[in-house]
Amino acid sequence: MLSSVHGEQWFSTWSSLKPHHSGHLQLRQHHASQRRVARLACSCAVPKPAKAASHAIRQQAQKQLVVDAKGLASRGMTQEALQKLRKGIHRWPRNGYLSLLTANLEAKTGNIDAARRLYAVAAAHSLKGTISLQAWAGFEVRQKNYAKAYELFAQALTQSTASGDTDRQLSLFKAWGDAKVLDTALEEAADLYAQALALQPDSLSIIVATARLKEKCGKTQQAHQLYRRGIVVDPQHGPAYVGLALLESNQGNYGAAQRAFQQGADKCPPHAPLFNAWAAMEADRSNITRARALYELALEADPHHLQSLLGLGSLEARAGSVDRGLGLLREGLRLQPDNKHFRHMIAQWQRKHGEREDATAQLQQVLAKDPSSGHAWHTLGQMAEETGDLQEAVRCYTEGSHSSDSGTLLCYEGLAGVEAFWGNEARARQLFQEGSSRLEGTSRFYRGWAQFEKKHGDLERASELFAMAATAAPTDARTWLNWALLERRRDHYQPARKYAALSACLHSLYIHCLLNT
Repeated sequence: MLSSVHGEQWFSTWSSLKPHHSGHLQLRQHHASQRRVARLACSCAVPKPAKAASHAIRQQAQKQLVVDAKGLASRGMTQEALQKLRKGIHRWPRNGYLSLLTANLEAKTGNIDAARRLYAVAAAHSLKGTISLQAWAGFEVRQKNYAKAYELFAQALTQSTASGDTDRQLSLFKAWGDAKVLDTALEEAADLYAQALALQPDSLSIIVATARLKEKCGKTQQAHQLYRRGIVVDPQHGPAYVGLALLESNQGNYGAAQRAFQQGADKCPPHAPLFNAWAAMEADRSNITRARALYELALEADPHHLQSLLGLGSLEARAGSVDRGLGLLREGLRLQPDNKHFRHMIAQWQRKHGEREDATAQLQQVLAKDPSSGHAWHTLGQMAEETGDLQEAVRCYTEGSHSSDSGTLLCYEGLAGVEAFWGNEARARQLFQEGSSRLEGTSRFYRGWAQFEKKHGDLERASELFAMAATAAPTDARTWLNWALLERRRDHYQPARKYAALSACLHSLYIHCLLNT
């Protein structure tokens, strides 16, 4: 039995060890929580090598998806590529590059809202946000949403400047300047190009872009100097030779243009765009044999060069080799099934050879991809006119007049022609005026308007319009010929001879006009 002293000591010790009831519960809960965390950490812990392997597998899967999608898109299987990319985005929603690729394809297929949303996702999640911002800006430029595009260019430029990425800055300055040219803000475009040249004075892409802008502004001497400067910087730079040659051609210096093209062909490695531009110049002068040989050289340099396939196909069809011409156009369409230019050109030749149903089917496919294609609506309108269905022609031309491509003016011209046929002279004139206010007039548009005014007796106005047509395209022989005939009718024989001589120099088929004036 314990003594009283020992009992008091034992009770004191036991009392000191016994916690209060509430504190005891908290302590037990705390220890239990720590044990659960420890068990969870042990069960979830993955060795570092396993984590690295898992990451590598994910990266490889994403890379393979991109390769597969690009392969499908290159073969014209756009919807299949989109389906694969959408699944990838669902699996890896924060992969900015997948979002960017998908946005590009959505834009290509006309899914504007989806493309815009994906560009925003790509810009937010991409490691290189400036690339996504620039791609998004380019998309907005194509939608004519210039204000948004300029905002995106500014954001991308701020980012690239902060990171010191000079190459990206140059690319942005050029793309932004190109957009300003399309927006007819030429002074602002010149300022952007000048900033790029200050950043890198020997940038060939900026030198050539500045030269083209100077030419567009009528400063041909400065443009000539800039093209020459580009050739000095790199004697093998094909675009500089092409720009110089076309500058000479547009000024009527055919011999100088030929020499520039030949110099480029001698100095540069085989360059499809150079041979293609040279061939187009020769085709415009009806030098069919020479043009054919040059198109062939372009396709030897690049068998998949779409512009050369289009040019040679059109040339062969015009020269009477319709089957070969259509074969070349179909080859281009096989390489790029979504290319509306090939499909439209095929439709035009089918129409000319009486294959109206096939032509209509081709045009409907163009409109399925691009519902506002002015060229497709214009051709459908022409086909309706040929069958005497003028109401349908007016409907087609009206649809096309809401477009923003070069076919828009053709539709205005078509509408004016129908109204003139119906005797609505005032309405026809109003349509010509509306068309010229919507878009910058082409040589063909002004020439058609001039012929309308000539037919209705306003010869002075017709002469003014022929002058505008000649300014728009100084090498268009048809303009000079028709202007010469008008001036002869007005008894202005000296300018008539001058214009006829210009026409004869530009196109050997018109030599008889010079002899008979």
